[in-house]
Amino acid sequence: MWSDNETDKDLLGFNVHADLIKSVITNERILPVSVGVFGDWGSGKSSIMKMLEQELNAGEQEDTACLYFNGWAFEGYDDAKAALIEDILIKLKENKKFGHKIVDETTKLLKSVDWLRAGGFLMKNLVTPAFMAYSTGGASLVVDAIGKAKDYFSDTLGNTGELIKKADTEEGKSILNELKNITNKDNDIPTVVRKFRDDFENMIKKTGLKSLVILIDDLDRCNPDRIIDNLEAIKLFLNVPKTAFVIGADERIVRHAIECRYKTPNIQSAEIEQYKGIVTDYLEKLIQVPYRLPRLSNADVETYMTLLFCNRDLSEDDFHVIYEVFMKFREQDRHSSFNYENVKDLVNGKKNAKQKDVLQQLQMVQQIAPMVTNGLKGNPRQIKRFLNTFTLRLELAEVAKFDIDERTLAKLMVLEYIELARFKELCDWQQIQNGKPKQIAELEAIAQNPKERQNAELNDWNKDIIQKWVKMQPPLKDVNLMDYFWIARDKLDNTIDAEAMVSQIVRLVHKSITTYTTKASLRAEIPKIKQLSDDERSKLLNMLRQNMLEHPEDERYFEIAHAIINEGYPDMMVVYKDALQTLADNNKVSAIPPGIAIGLKELGKKDADIVALVNSFDKASKIYKALNVQLKKQ
Repeated sequence: MWSDNETDKDLLGFNVHADLIKSVITNERILPVSVGVFGDWGSGKSSIMKMLEQELNAGEQEDTACLYFNGWAFEGYDDAKAALIEDILIKLKENKKFGHKIVDETTKLLKSVDWLRAGGFLMKNLVTPAFMAYSTGGASLVVDAIGKAKDYFSDTLGNTGELIKKADTEEGKSILNELKNITNKDNDIPTVVRKFRDDFENMIKKTGLKSLVILIDDLDRCNPDRIIDNLEAIKLFLNVPKTAFVIGADERIVRHAIECRYKTPNIQSAEIEQYKGIVTDYLEKLIQVPYRLPRLSNADVETYMTLLFCNRDLSEDDFHVIYEVFMKFREQDRHSSFNYENVKDLVNGKKNAKQKDVLQQLQMVQQIAPMVTNGLKGNPRQIKRFLNTFTLRLELAEVAKFDIDERTLAKLMVLEYIELARFKELCDWQQIQNGKPKQIAELEAIAQNPKERQNAELNDWNKDIIQKWVKMQPPLKDVNLMDYFWIARDKLDNTIDAEAMVSQIVRLVHKSITTYTTKASLRAEIPKIKQLSDDERSKLLNMLRQNMLEHPEDERYFEIAHAIINEGYPDMMVVYKDALQTLADNNKVSAIPPGIAIGLKELGKKDADIVALVNSFDKASKIYKALNVQLKKQ
């Protein structure tokens, strides 16, 4: 198994991104700066953050310090701005390199943060509007109103209950109303904010640092309000000379947060583009340098999977050798795959903890990597989850004592990830054909000879990506797929579950009934249904229903249904009517053979609904006409 946590070991070749970001955030000429490392969830943002933290704190740059924060850690705070600022100050105060130089300064600033926390109204009604005005070059707030609030509420510091009581008095309400109203006036940036920034800037000067880098990761896991709180705290209070902030987030989620915070409920359609422009402008003021991580290419995915298997299956020393070779390879070649061919001599003869040949694992990676890239959109986290699911299914197969071929399992899982609907369809096919669906043989034959005529039911398999999957090794036409789908039940819960898997006895009865040679032999086979439990009988009838849906042109499956109903199995009538209705819903009644009309007329004597159902079909269909001809003979 592979951990889903970020890593400081670069298996993705992302050091090139980390080095580029590092060159920006340590460049004194462009500080202060805020950099957004943007990408989807699981795209590798956190890994880059860890690389930056490791490199910047390695001790080689005495005049640079790096602090790492997880934005999600502040999700539970009522005042996320104050919580983030306080945590940054505490880490600066505790820093072994320079913390002793700034004890007095950090203590003073922490008291200022207490003010911000105790007077939460200042943050909500004063700071955010001030920031908006300040960021866009406008004016801000009346300073004496802040002084009034500070004097009046000073004795409530740290006591929220007392703060609420004083805020509810006439004088308290008057001060708060004044604070709200001044957001519309044309004044300077609040003294309290400016003073905090000045003190924070002086503190950094005293440390002797040329660059203070603050990494804030997982911001996109917070709710919209917390995202904006954290970004505004950075921009308003902390964005001073010699600072650099690196924000890891999904840009789409940050945009959504801005829209939620500053949404305009009555916006007109003509104003939508202008509104989007405002959101973009706001984001650009918060994040000056956006850096968007690219999705992994085919070569990247193959390299990543190769290194994941080597890291898991080899000893620490053996993997270190592989990793050193990889790093040298990547320095010289940024485009090609680092794969089985590059490491086969180094791992030849090596076995993992389960005594499986590591080389075989890497050959499988080489085979499935292109399809995994397409199916998982080059997302590192999804690749790990794919491999973890693969590993769990192998372990489940071992417990169940199934003889599973790893390459076959990997191929089926690729289909599961790239086209789940076709995976479920293949499951249905194998379920009613004793594990060896004829359709897969047809698909493989067509893949070898595209001119070969294709069954209409395979039209949904014509996509290029599915055709590539069909051509993947190994072929499946001679493989019994029952066990493979049994261990995939976690993904098939909407189609098949532990109890829905067809038992051997049900498959045998199904086979004996569907391979009849005469109507007399069919009637002889039907009594075998009595030996089935209610649950098994239900599975059998559903398999017969599936036969009718997949082969509506085959008269024998309808005759089987008629015969079972006539032998006294009313459940079959329910299933039969459902099958007919489904065929009608899917516009397939034209395929139903008219030869079953006589049997339908006889069933109509038991249940008039079935005749009514057929009479609702297209009047041009052969079955509609044939049934009505029979009904006129009564």
